[in-house]
Amino acid sequence: MPTTPDDLPSGAPDVAALERRLRAAPDDLAATQELAGLLFQAGRAADAEPHARNAVRLAPEDARSHRLMALVLADTQRPQAAEFHYRRALALAPPDAATVANLAWSLTRQGRLEEARRTYRRAAALHPSIALTWHGWAQTEDAARDLSAAQRLVERARRLDPGHRGADTFTAALLARQGDGEQALAVLDASAVRHGAADPDALLETGRILDRLGRHDEAFAAFAAGKALLRQAGHRYGEEEAVDLIARLATFFVAPRLRLMPRPATPAAGPQPVFIAGAPRSGTTLVEQILSCHPAIAAGDELPSLGTVVRALPQTLGSPLGYPEALSELWMGDQRDGLERLRNAYLRHARKLVPAKPGHTLFTDKMPFNETHLGLIALMFPSAPVVHVLRHPLDVVLSMMGTNLTHGFHCANDVVTAARHVLRVFDLVEHYRREMPLRYLPLRYEDLVREPEPAVRRLLGFFGLGFDRRCLRFEENRRPARTPSHAQVAEKLYSRSIDRHRAYRTHLKPAIPILEPVILGLGYSL
Repeated sequence: MPTTPDDLPSGAPDVAALERRLRAAPDDLAATQELAGLLFQAGRAADAEPHARNAVRLAPEDARSHRLMALVLADTQRPQAAEFHYRRALALAPPDAATVANLAWSLTRQGRLEEARRTYRRAAALHPSIALTWHGWAQTEDAARDLSAAQRLVERARRLDPGHRGADTFTAALLARQGDGEQALAVLDASAVRHGAADPDALLETGRILDRLGRHDEAFAAFAAGKALLRQAGHRYGEEEAVDLIARLATFFVAPRLRLMPRPATPAAGPQPVFIAGAPRSGTTLVEQILSCHPAIAAGDELPSLGTVVRALPQTLGSPLGYPEALSELWMGDQRDGLERLRNAYLRHARKLVPAKPGHTLFTDKMPFNETHLGLIALMFPSAPVVHVLRHPLDVVLSMMGTNLTHGFHCANDVVTAARHVLRVFDLVEHYRREMPLRYLPLRYEDLVREPEPAVRRLLGFFGLGFDRRCLRFEENRRPARTPSHAQVAEKLYSRSIDRHRAYRTHLKPAIPILEPVILGLGYSL
């Protein structure tokens, strides 16, 4: 949980005035830092990044420049790079508790939990009255599966700042996971009364707790209310953009065109990617946790590397076209090595994020909806295994409704838009499978849960690896999964998530006709 430094700007933001000031004087360090800070505080980290980078260029020995850069990097899921800038800031100025706590959070996000603990202790010693420090430390203990320590620490955060709603929600989640659902609901109810206004994360947590208690109608009402707040905040399905991209991918990736494509001439050195594809909440985290028990496989979690390559692809290939049309540059004589450059860019980015160790020959990439880019994956990595995790589509949509997700163009903020996007991606995957060779393995979540050993043997055989019985004891894997499913994969396999949709048929009714082709196409029943 990042802590806000004292030197971020306060008062009414005037972004336009600062932009005018910088057009007149691009090297104005104070204005550059001020603008980066304002944009970051407004939740516009991507817009803040160019200015934060420029602040470091203008003043590479200025602690504030490095703090701003670190905050932006941490907010955009680049904890390793954020760590570098937090450490630079601490080397350039007397240590402040907020920066030390933020360094600890970046270590937590990398799974370096013992280092994070030590760093939180240092932050708390510097300034013991910052609630966010204790809240972040509590989340670190949660990742380390010490729920009692997490409970003690978050209670301290709540005492320091009774208005800290995130700490209330986290407290409720911890209580529910320890079997005290009624007390968890009481905490959330009291928090709602104290704060007055509704909160989407608190509502979604309320729904998840009610679901565990078997109060399904109340649970879905809480899910729907939380999602409505997210839509009101502007997080609506980018349907036009999604439809356009998927249509262009299907038009571009067709067999006659693909036969003209070169292939990477030389294999890449070092650990190679394994793509775990699937919709959010389909079981991809479980599959990764199982695989990362094998001594040859490092866990990459939700790597942003493929998205980074996609965004930069036109520039990388020197094309005036967008993605995927820019791949037509590969037909040019001076771009025949383009796929190797794209592949190497992906590997450079991924290897900065994956904690690979000696013996690791593979690493996982489980970014949800990566299957949207199966065509590009197969061009860059013709021999890379792609495991497509499948689950009953109604269970997937229901689970997406209970989680705050941004994947899939914010499709998950409504039952109907979630169903539409799941259908569109399913149709696109079927198109890829018809038009090009893929090293593709469909894996049913239900089969994995009901008969884990045959499924795990099949998985590892698909990768060319020998069976390792440790993969069946994945709940003993001390690696912290850095996704919303982290609590579930700390438990042994259970079947209670299979066919959850049956208790919610009335609420999911609008999705059923949309998803019927997928449900039947995958062999599930209505």
